Amino acid sequence: MADINFTSDHLRKLLRVNSYPYSETKLMVFGIRGAKAISNNHDAFGFSHTIQASNLNYVNPNCIIGIWNPVANKIVVFTGSTVPNLNYIKKHKEGTAKANAMQSGFYSFYEKGYHNPNPNSAHQALRLATNIMLRRSNNDLVYTNEDPVEVGNPNDNIHAGYCNDATGNYSSAGCQVIVGQPKNKARNFQENTGNWKTFFNIIYKDTPSQSHFDYCLFRFTDIEAVANNTSGVMDARLRFGSKGNSVLELQQKLKDKGYYHTTLDGEYGRNTLFAVLAFQKDTFGADEADGVVGKNTATQLGFTLPFI
Repeated sequence: MADINFTSDHLRKLLRVNSYPYSETKLMVFGIRGAKAISNNHDAFGFSHTIQASNLNYVNPNCIIGIWNPVANKIVVFTGSTVPNLNYIKKHKEGTAKANAMQSGFYSFYEKGYHNPNPNSAHQALRLATNIMLRRSNNDLVYTNEDPVEVGNPNDNIHAGYCNDATGNYSSAGCQVIVGQPKNKARNFQENTGNWKTFFNIIYKDTPSQSHFDYCLFRFTDIEAVANNTSGVMDARLRFGSKGNSVLELQQKLKDKGYYHTTLDGEYGRNTLFAVLAFQKDTFGADEADGVVGKNTATQLGFTLPFI
């Protein structure tokens, strides 16, 4: 699979295509599932970074977590993970712990606070302070569209991965984690290390006035779609976190077909998600029910998504 020169403009285009309510003045955190950065300076802000696809194995951190500065039109990308570690997935299947996989979407907001599973490992991080879309796999060790969907707050914080490099065995039950060790009691309060140190310094030291951050999670295929687009326009898509007139039209079409039963508010949240999933399951089958409204789903509902 070809390398992609991922830019700030690609990210902005993706946000617009998905009708996400992003800010042009505040820093935003983003994730790319199944991707890795291959630039030598990937942990510094730049106009672009070279990235490529990476296979998820739920043991090593094979994702990207980045920060976008829309004012400077620059991004910085870090090695991390957006999926739970295999150890936690096994424990979830056994019923001895909880694990979940956050689904792609726009989540507002994360706030400065502490990731504190226990007093020894607790450290300053970004704490989830909103509801998210997630899946839990109860019957096996992989996540598919047939696994149950929940909307809630499972405390999927953005924190240090407790590993030293990309070959490490990171720690996460569903949190978004970045390679590096945190400053905490277990390490005698030694300073942060690795990519986590750079991420922490940008969030906490370089941006003291910003108390909360939006987080947007994409898949590598989403990045490919915008990077390889040569026409300049793309079909809009709607998913968890989308807002606006297109979501209003979606809700009305779902209501007309008997799937949506509450207020038309133009916000793709819990009620819209479950209506879409039910419609997709009935129309395409459970294995195609991903909660993302693209051209096929819109056509079956009887409306046309705009070009962006």
